Amino acid sequence: MNSSSYLLHSTCPSCGAEIGIHSATAVTAVCGYCHSVLLINQNKLVQSGRHSAVLNDLSPLQIGTSGVWQGKPFTLIGRMQVNYDAGSWNEWHALMHDGSSAWLSEANDRFVFTRLQPALPDLRALPEFSNLKIGNTFFKYQKRGYAVADIRNIQRGQYAAEGELPISLPQSESAQVVDCRNGTSFITLDYSDGKSQPQVFSGKGVALESLHLQNTRTPEQIRTHSGYVKGSTKRGKCPNCGGEIRWVSGIADYVVCQYCRSQLDMSEETAQLHATGEMRQHQEHYLTIKIGSRARIGNERWWVLGAMVLYDVPVNKVMPDVPLYIQVAERAETDIETLGWTEYLLYSPKKGFLWLLELENNRWALASTLDDWPTLNRPLEPIDFRKDKVPFLYDYAAHVLYAVGAFYWQVAPGDSMYYVDYGCEQRKLSTTLTQNEQSWSVVSSIPASLVAAWFKDNKNISIKAKPLSADKAVKIVHEHQRLKAKDFTIGNIRKWRLQAFIKPDIDVRTVEFWMVLFIILNLPIFIGGLDDNDFGITSLIFHFITYGLLVKIPYWTWGIFESTDSAKKYNPYLAALIVIIFTWCNYAIYVSDKEAGTSTDSHYYGGSGGRWHK
Repeated sequence: MNSSSYLLHSTCPSCGAEIGIHSATAVTAVCGYCHSVLLINQNKLVQSGRHSAVLNDLSPLQIGTSGVWQGKPFTLIGRMQVNYDAGSWNEWHALMHDGSSAWLSEANDRFVFTRLQPALPDLRALPEFSNLKIGNTFFKYQKRGYAVADIRNIQRGQYAAEGELPISLPQSESAQVVDCRNGTSFITLDYSDGKSQPQVFSGKGVALESLHLQNTRTPEQIRTHSGYVKGSTKRGKCPNCGGEIRWVSGIADYVVCQYCRSQLDMSEETAQLHATGEMRQHQEHYLTIKIGSRARIGNERWWVLGAMVLYDVPVNKVMPDVPLYIQVAERAETDIETLGWTEYLLYSPKKGFLWLLELENNRWALASTLDDWPTLNRPLEPIDFRKDKVPFLYDYAAHVLYAVGAFYWQVAPGDSMYYVDYGCEQRKLSTTLTQNEQSWSVVSSIPASLVAAWFKDNKNISIKAKPLSADKAVKIVHEHQRLKAKDFTIGNIRKWRLQAFIKPDIDVRTVEFWMVLFIILNLPIFIGGLDDNDFGITSLIFHFITYGLLVKIPYWTWGIFESTDSAKKYNPYLAALIVIIFTWCNYAIYVSDKEAGTSTDSHYYGGSGGRWHK
C-alpha cells in the first residue's frame, strides 16, 4: 500500500513522525518509530500514554504483506502480539479489498483466517467457558459439531502491537479464549468481556502457500532480525551456567539451555532464569542428533532447533477423564529407558517446521502438524468421507524426561501428553492432547537410511544405516508432506498395509538389486553346474559379464529406454532387459549341454554317468 491509499495522514503526537491510516475501522495505531500507542479519535491521533514493541520472530509475515483469501485480496496492516506464561501468538489485522477487517491468527506455526460473526440470539447456544474441556467437549454451532482445540485462560498476558488495529489494545492482562475445530472449519470463542456467551470468530485453517502472499520477509531478514525488540540485544549467556545460549532467535519466548538444561524466559531484554534442570550429561547420553545440526532434504537446509526425550506412563495418570469409547491400554510400569523415544524439532525458513521421531531399535518416523483437522464424529472419533470410523490403532501417554533447545511453546521436564493413533503402522493419523490443547498430525514411518542421508555431511552424527540416494530421500519426504487427514480412508489404510506386506523397501535403481535378482533366477543352474565343472565355469563367466553390463549400460540413454526422471538415474528397464537376456542364455546353454551329455552317454556308455566320466 502506498500513501495514496491513506484515509488519514497525520503525525505522531509523541515524536512527530508521519503516520498514515489505511482502515476506516481502525481504533488504535502504533507509531513505527517511537512505539507510542495512539488512539484514533475524530480523525485525530491522541496519545494513550502507553508504548508497545513486538518481538520479531520467525514469522514470514510483516506489515504490508498482501495476498488472497477466498478469492478476495487483503493486506496486513496491523499485528497484536500476545505473550503469556505458556507461550505467545500473533493476531494479524487483515484489511480486505472491500474495506472490511479479518484476522490472520498465527500460533505454533499454524495459521487461521477468521472474521467476527454476528451475536447469536439464543443465549444458550454455546457452552460456558468453565464447561469446555479438551478431548471431551463437543457442541454444535450453526449446525456443525466442534471439538475444543485450545483453551487459553491467561492471567498474566502481555499485549504488544504494531500498525493499525480495529480494537483498543487491551489494558487487562487476563483473557479467556477458546479455539474449536472440526475438519476444515474453525471458530474462536472469546469470553474475555466476562459474558457467558462469547464473541465468535469463524474461519478456516490455511497454509500460507494457499494465500499467494507477496511482500513477505525474506530468509535473510528473518535470520538477521529475529529475536530483536527495538533497543535490545540478540546474544546472551545462560544466567545459570554461563554457557552461550544456542538457539534460533525469535522462535519463542522460552529456551532450554543446551548445557545445563535451565529453562530461560526470553521475554525480557536479557535471558532470565525460569527454572534449573540437570546437567548436560543427559543430553550427551540420550541425543543421537545434537542441537544446531543441519540436515539437507533435497535442496532445502533444515536446522535442528530442539529435542525432547519422552517416556511412557500409564494413560490414567495423564488423562483420567478419557472417554469410554477410546480403548485405554493397560501397561505395567517399566524402566523408562526401555520405553523412551526422542522428538527432534526441525525448521526451514521456506518450509516451516517438521518433527523427526527417533524410536526404539533404530526406527524413525516423520510427523507434521495438520492445518486441517480430520472430520470428527466426536472429539476423538475421526471419520472418512463415507462417514466410516478411521480404525483405532492404540493410545498411550508420556512425560517429558528432559528438553533442550528452542521450541514454539514452553516445554519443561514433567510435562504430560496423551496420544491416540489411528490408521496403520506405516501411516498414522495421530492426535496429541494436554490439559489445554489438542492437535492432529500425520506420522509416516521412514527407514534409518533416510535419516542417514539427511545428516551424512555431519561427522558427529552416526546413524546405523547406509544413506539413501538423494532422489529416493526426496520422494519419501514429498510423499509425507502431501499426506492429509482426508487421505485416511478405509481403502487407503488397507492399501498401505498391503504395500508394506508385499512391497518391502527395495530400491530397484541399484546394481545390487538386479545382481541379487539375477543370482536368484540362475541359482538352479549354478547348483546343477556344480556336477559339471565345465558348465560351472561358463555360468561364473556369465555372472561377471552380467555384472559388468549392469554397472554401465542402465545409465545410458537409448531412445524409449531413457529414464523418465533423469538420464543420470539408474534405468531399471535396461537393467531388467539385461537380466532377462542373460538368464535366457544361461538356461539355453544349460539345457543344450544336458541334452548333449545325455545323448552321448546313452550311445557309448549305456546311459550311465556324465560326459566328464569318460
